[in-house]
Amino acid sequence: MKKFFTLALALMGFAGVANAANVDDLAVLKHSYVLVCEDLGARPGKGALFGDGHFLDVTGGSTATNKGSVDLSVADGVLVTEAIANKYGEYGKHLNFLRLKKTQDVIAMKVTAKSKVIIFYQDNNKDDRYPVFAKDAALTEKYADGVRSERCSGEEGKPAVNVRRMEWTATDDGLVYVGDNNGDMFVSYIIIEANEAPGTPTVKVGEQTYEGGLWFREVTCKANDYTMEGTEIGIPTIVTYTTDGTAPTAASPIYQSPIKCYKDMTVKFQAFYDIAGTGTPDAGCICDNADNEANVNFLFDAPTIEANGAQVTITSPYEGAKNFVLINGDNEEETSSITLEESATVTAYSKIINGDYAEFTTKSTTKDVYVLDPIKEKKTIVVTTGTAVIDEEATATSTTGPVYKVEGGAISADKKDFFVKNLTFSVLKDEKAQYQVPEGQEIYIQMSNTNITFQVAEGDSVDVKVVCTKNSCKNLEAEDAAADKLVNGCTPDRSCYVNVSGTNYCHLDADGGVAADLKLHSEANVITFGLHAGTYTFQKYSGTGNILISSIEITPVEVDKTGISTVKNEIAKSAIFNLAGQKVTSNFKGIIVKDGKKIFK
Repeated sequence: MKKFFTLALALMGFAGVANAANVDDLAVLKHSYVLVCEDLGARPGKGALFGDGHFLDVTGGSTATNKGSVDLSVADGVLVTEAIANKYGEYGKHLNFLRLKKTQDVIAMKVTAKSKVIIFYQDNNKDDRYPVFAKDAALTEKYADGVRSERCSGEEGKPAVNVRRMEWTATDDGLVYVGDNNGDMFVSYIIIEANEAPGTPTVKVGEQTYEGGLWFREVTCKANDYTMEGTEIGIPTIVTYTTDGTAPTAASPIYQSPIKCYKDMTVKFQAFYDIAGTGTPDAGCICDNADNEANVNFLFDAPTIEANGAQVTITSPYEGAKNFVLINGDNEEETSSITLEESATVTAYSKIINGDYAEFTTKSTTKDVYVLDPIKEKKTIVVTTGTAVIDEEATATSTTGPVYKVEGGAISADKKDFFVKNLTFSVLKDEKAQYQVPEGQEIYIQMSNTNITFQVAEGDSVDVKVVCTKNSCKNLEAEDAAADKLVNGCTPDRSCYVNVSGTNYCHLDADGGVAADLKLHSEANVITFGLHAGTYTFQKYSGTGNILISSIEITPVEVDKTGISTVKNEIAKSAIFNLAGQKVTSNFKGIIVKDGKKIFK
């Protein structure tokens, strides 16, 4: 049995994009295999192989860390049987991590006839969400469904909730696509119990271990008897192996004890039946197809990035590691500390020298480091330059007319005050000109990413005013929502919000009530709110990516000589806020926050 340990995933991700694989590149799962999805660390990405080349991420997709877990070491008799716990208990407890969603998130593999596929998954408590096996990525030519266990929490002593096991047996050799029947589900384990040839040795890769100044992993092999078809007589086997990637022969070394591996490598095994009991392999006694292999990979965690203002420190948990830093993806440098002149995205990874055997590259990690002056005077962000031009490629496939893109776009955000990244622009013109704010402006900031960060100093507060376009919502033409679908009297699809550091803000009426619906409230595109000390980032709102911003004004609240905010200021100490952090008037009804305390009015 083999367990998948991913390589440095950042590097794998880049390779997957540059050199996309397809189903022809899949290695056949002719041996039993356990894929621990959580060990992937991240979604491999569209066109990327994973699990030692036995699985292909067909579509790309997502992962989750909040969908519970499955513990194979605990037999509950429902999700994990005694037989499963005895056989796979060593793999322990892991998250339901890898998402499969209809035809949107699909993976592929090649199996042999009579092989059993066992999938442990979280189904969000929906009976119609379960693994689907098919001959095509569109899941139109489906195989028969597998057998599902009852729903269970997957954790000892907890009630049945939303985790299940499906078992499916392949009827033929061939390619199998795996998706989900309806909605999304999250997978912790994919176990392949292959229909192996008689005499196939059992192989296992041990844990990554540090000893005597070196990292190694031990490969162990168990010889299995060769049983002739139609009989129950077991003939002892002898197993030979190689460590250079070539196929073992009778002349190769005989496996007798664990093999220590100090670098990424493949150890291959071949069984020979020993009818005469000589203990010596005979080339004429090879067990057909009774080969196996251990793919040994080393995985090291990323270093940590710590920032104290402009000073950045990189720390690796591994002795002797060399740290490397990239600033905004460029200018790689070997260092464990660096001083930034301005805000930047810092990426760090380490290299580990394993004696004379190998040099390992760890996972990478990324952190935005802010070197900013806190807002002390009024700052206004608008589009300053840019030209709207036809996007020929997008227009060629458009069903709604010309598609525009922006060339040379820029905004009035000084890098001393704001950290701007992933900046995206959008265009309103032609039939969309009716939504322009102000009239005649064609280019806007599109809030489709995490992209503008600023800071408010300790003891300070600011008023923020965001002016959006008149169509800054999911669907301005949406029909009135049903009464039970309204949110504070507003149709959600027609509502305009901006997201700042995870909090959504919208326009409020004179009484402090939500007035976000652009069709019902003419001023709903103008959003004001207050912020106290902290670091804040404008982000994508609610997955729509359609919020188009004309301007952002950030104004410090005036403070008198005693240091107390005057009553006339919007964020005076006596001001009251709703639970979303928006300033409301004294007429507002419900739970408010005043002077840091929650009060019900």
